[in-house]
Amino acid sequence: MEAGELMVIIYVFLGLMLFLGGLKIMSAGLAELGGSSFAQAVRHWTGQRGSAFLVGVFFTAFTQSSSLATVIVVGMVDARIISLGAAIAVIAGANVGTTVTGQLISFRLYDYAPLLVAAGTIFFLSSRKGGRREAGRALLGLGILLSGLNTMHSFLVPQAEKAWVKEFLEMAAINPSVAIFAGAAVTAIVQSSSAVMALTIALAQEGVLSLAAGVGILVGADVGTCVTSLLAGLGTGVNARRAAVAHLVFNLLSMAIVLPVFQLLLTVAAASAEIMPRQLANAHTIYNLSGAVMLLIFLSPFQLCIERLIMPENTVKRRILGKFGEIIKKWF
Repeated sequence: MEAGELMVIIYVFLGLMLFLGGLKIMSAGLAELGGSSFAQAVRHWTGQRGSAFLVGVFFTAFTQSSSLATVIVVGMVDARIISLGAAIAVIAGANVGTTVTGQLISFRLYDYAPLLVAAGTIFFLSSRKGGRREAGRALLGLGILLSGLNTMHSFLVPQAEKAWVKEFLEMAAINPSVAIFAGAAVTAIVQSSSAVMALTIALAQEGVLSLAAGVGILVGADVGTCVTSLLAGLGTGVNARRAAVAHLVFNLLSMAIVLPVFQLLLTVAAASAEIMPRQLANAHTIYNLSGAVMLLIFLSPFQLCIERLIMPENTVKRRILGKFGEIIKKWF
């Protein structure tokens, strides 16, 4: 490996760490502001699938973390606070809410990262507690997140000139399955669909990615992010495991449905905006919103299928899984 390539890997890794660290800081601040409200809203509005869906949309759009929403929901199902059907509706809403990240990144917000870091630091340090301090924490996290994105973007864009990268991108543009697999694998490893989504749109801004390759990666990222909820479901009760598996099955079904009409999605996305990043963000929103609407329409039969798929297990086996789940959660 050449010294230049090693430096690229190091800087991309540092950028990813900044992004994930910033996301964690931002989510912590926003969760303090709205986390308890989310739990109350879920309890209060889960009587109907539409209202439960909207709770998932707004909470995830606010916190920029679908993982946080799904993990909270899995926990609430395990505690028997909400039903499985309500949990599935909230998870569908979380999928739509997470597309807000792409919409924001497509406007090149990372140019304002230093300003956000400065403003967040001032707010955070000038208040000892309360909403002002948590808002400052969230702004600081957002600024760090965007700085990390800018670092990754700056060092990855020049790599697009390499022969093997061009070959992969050409293959991904022709065959969406390649891009979907890449998006799912990377997201499962880094445990953040937001990171993959943001970087994909940032690369599209430089003309590195085609629309087809970019959309494929984002579809795959939705599948890869299900790893978090599956981990959260380890060792829990049967309905909590069903909620976690429902998240995966929903995203796999959405992917299977979109593949035959992939070119139509690209055509609609291309007509929706003039520049590639906006087209990519719009395609992701259209894809997730369409899947969520289909799920809400067929929620009852979908729930029945999940219940048949995940049957109650005997107590001894569940105790063993519970201990295994605790060990896995410590690692992650």
